[in-house]
Amino acid sequence: MLSDIKIALVYGGTSSEREISIKSGEAVKEALERLKANFKVFDPIDRENFIKGILKYKPDVAFNLLHGKGGEDGKIQGFFETAGIPYTGSPVKASAVAMDKALTKLIAREGGVQTPNWTVVQSVRETVKWETFPAVVKPNEEGSSIGVSIVNNREELEEAVKQALKLDKKVLIEEFIQGRELTVGIVGDLLLEPIEIKVEEGFYDYKNKYFSNKTKYIVSPPLPQQVRERLFFYALTVYNSLGCKGVARVDFILKDKTPYFLEINTIPGMTDHSLVPKAAKFMGIDFDQLVVKIIKGALDEKQ
Repeated sequence: MLSDIKIALVYGGTSSEREISIKSGEAVKEALERLKANFKVFDPIDRENFIKGILKYKPDVAFNLLHGKGGEDGKIQGFFETAGIPYTGSPVKASAVAMDKALTKLIAREGGVQTPNWTVVQSVRETVKWETFPAVVKPNEEGSSIGVSIVNNREELEEAVKQALKLDKKVLIEEFIQGRELTVGIVGDLLLEPIEIKVEEGFYDYKNKYFSNKTKYIVSPPLPQQVRERLFFYALTVYNSLGCKGVARVDFILKDKTPYFLEINTIPGMTDHSLVPKAAKFMGIDFDQLVVKIIKGALDEKQ
């Protein structure tokens, strides 16, 4: 199948998640080589040559693995739409909204999905309105846990916000909820088994996500049926409310029997540490089959 179509494999980019994008891209590149696919790699770090090159190549589909700003926020999706190139992942509007953590949480809550309380600040002085500790501080439009801190007092809060503002104009301050960290992957119309993430030290930050071999991933962890159903319902509610397509991953904290929605990732990682491939493998879909399913889904969407 893949030898009959031209695939533009897009990864790298200029965001703070470039390193992870390259790791994802290289993993998919190896899969495409095994599948004897007809593809070419494109890296938009050189924007002018990227645009000229991809338009000249005239791909049948673009496999987008650009994590973070410029690749996950609707911008590259808009280019693909304008160029008439089918692409993997969510459309322009869903990508842009999902990148905005605060707006996504607002939409989730309107849909009846439980989520930790939060506020958004654009300066350190605005932190005076937050009174609950511990708290989580996040750049509003970053991924891969970049710039995320857990703070226990106002002094730590102010410093964390100060650092996060170097990455984003808006910073999310969120109620910290102690519980089990769970994620649910979605591939088109397929719900993947939940994964529980257990870190040995600290929290599931950038280091523990991508470079630690001590982080444990439990696929299909023991959960009451009611909790499983609620996780799946919440994941689909957020995915559908935003208008997502293709692959996505929805993250939660489970406290007692209540799942709290944290955020949705519309271009999940495809590295050896990534969660969607782990969940897919558990369900009998190996990495190469997952790549084929993602590409086929993008082509089917445009028919």
